[in-house]
Amino acid sequence: MRMRSGSVVAALLVFIVARPTDAEQPQPSPPPPGPAWRGSVLADQWRNIPRSPALDVPQPITTDNEVQRVTLKEAIALALENNPGIAARRLDPARVGTNVLQAQSSFDPTFTSEIGTTHQTTPNASALSATTTSKIDDRYANFHLSKLLRTSTQFQLDFLNDRLDNNASYLAFRPQYNPRLSFSLVQPLLRDFGWDFSYLVVRSAERTADSSVYLYEADLANFVERVIGTYWQVVGAREVALTALEAKRLADRTVEENEARVRVGLLAPVSVLEAQADAARRSDQLIAANNNFDVRRQELAQVCFFRPSGTFVPRTLEPVEDATPEDVRANVDEALATALADRPEIHASALGVEARQINERVTSNGLLPRLDLVGGYGVNGLSGSGQVPTGTFLAPSDVSNPQRGIRCGPPITLQDGTPVYQCVGPRALPQPGSLTDAYGSRGNRGGLLSDDFNSYSFGVRLTVPLDNASAQSTHSRSQIELDQAELNHRELLSNITLDVRRAVADVTTSRQRIDTARVATRLAEENLRNQEKRHEVGMATTKDLLDFQTRLTDARVAEVQAKYQYNIAVAAWRRAQGHLLSHYQIVVQHPGEHRAPWFARF
Repeated sequence: MRMRSGSVVAALLVFIVARPTDAEQPQPSPPPPGPAWRGSVLADQWRNIPRSPALDVPQPITTDNEVQRVTLKEAIALALENNPGIAARRLDPARVGTNVLQAQSSFDPTFTSEIGTTHQTTPNASALSATTTSKIDDRYANFHLSKLLRTSTQFQLDFLNDRLDNNASYLAFRPQYNPRLSFSLVQPLLRDFGWDFSYLVVRSAERTADSSVYLYEADLANFVERVIGTYWQVVGAREVALTALEAKRLADRTVEENEARVRVGLLAPVSVLEAQADAARRSDQLIAANNNFDVRRQELAQVCFFRPSGTFVPRTLEPVEDATPEDVRANVDEALATALADRPEIHASALGVEARQINERVTSNGLLPRLDLVGGYGVNGLSGSGQVPTGTFLAPSDVSNPQRGIRCGPPITLQDGTPVYQCVGPRALPQPGSLTDAYGSRGNRGGLLSDDFNSYSFGVRLTVPLDNASAQSTHSRSQIELDQAELNHRELLSNITLDVRRAVADVTTSRQRIDTARVATRLAEENLRNQEKRHEVGMATTKDLLDFQTRLTDARVAEVQAKYQYNIAVAAWRRAQGHLLSHYQIVVQHPGEHRAPWFARF
């Protein structure tokens, strides 16, 4: 079976983002496997199922120790190409899309054939056969073609071919050839009646397949938002680590300055202990910050899963961008209107409601009784050669004919006085012939195509379930599922509305936090400079100086967090509107109009 375009891959991912230039180009994932030729599986059924390579764990575990610097767009591109989770999710539309072909398969014509021979030898107790042993050889080659039409008509064509060799004397031909050609149809008049009604099941599967593409698009947007969040968390963790390092340097400088002042008698020895304690605390914070930075980098590496050398552990990635805030203007009304028009979840839910409506229409039809128009027509043929049976018959006159083997006795008078003759001779036979004569055309009496021997039938068939409990339960379930789908769609609209309002509020608040954090950092730097001058002349204690150093460090950390959280909020804002993928030139191709295969077009 050849692969059908449109059903193998229901959604293709195309991304146009900046590509890595300082490393080996990653190879794209292979396309999902298509349907194999039906005969190719014959050899596999005699083999054991091999172990999947995906279950193998390399020994020893291989690790890529190189650190690669990437931009945000490069990280997104690597994640889309290499992450196995999103690659598996990418196959969902193709998997669900196969349900469309499965629904169309009910219109697939079915060809059936039986070819065989039977032999039977039995003792014979019938005097009509004139033999003590009955020998029957039967050879047959029968062919059947059936199909369901788009009008719900069930059509069947039968071509039967039989060769019978029977040694009974009363049979005219030995062997005899008896071909039969007939067709029959059943046309619903109540249940399943209507042009294209039987195709509604396919329409429902098409809506579900289209819905799966939109659901994949929504999952893809969530994945891209996750990559963006992970990227900025690495940037934030790096900035926090640098801030912790600067705080450690300030604490070490304070220790050195206090030790110098103690040596000249300007400070008490306890000032050194205070500075050393604060320096030790800063060292602990620096260790924790560096560990958090390493963990965040590994999380980015794992989500991108970039393995150019085929190692088990992916390559470590480090962002090259800083947390410079992007200038955007978020408006609630505009964002909400955009989200309600473009969010893929809404399109998926709407298609789900349409599928439930179609299912409800199909199941409601099951409440009707079944009234079918049934009919058929067939022609028969017969020919053969061999034995010529004889028998006794009555004739109104002497029809003796020695050449034909007919002999008549003296006349016999019936009760009404009519004379008749009892004769013995061959019985009346059809025209003998060969195998080809059994399929002869008009003019060859007894041939299949001569239409001399035919049969037909016509009628209606009514089937009425007395309670129809199965159809009632199925229809009730479909109504409940439709109500649930409509309610879930309304809830989805409400949740998206809340999501958009929250995203706009987060963008606005995060931007305000950046501004206030910058002011707080600038003021903390000025206050620290003042305290350092006061500490130099003995007007401020070491504890006062350390407190202002802590305030500066906290202000810098708050500013760093405000910046990268703002970038994450901007990504969430774009995701809430349904424009995150388009912002990074990521396109999900939808299958468009579904084309029916040839057998489902009539």
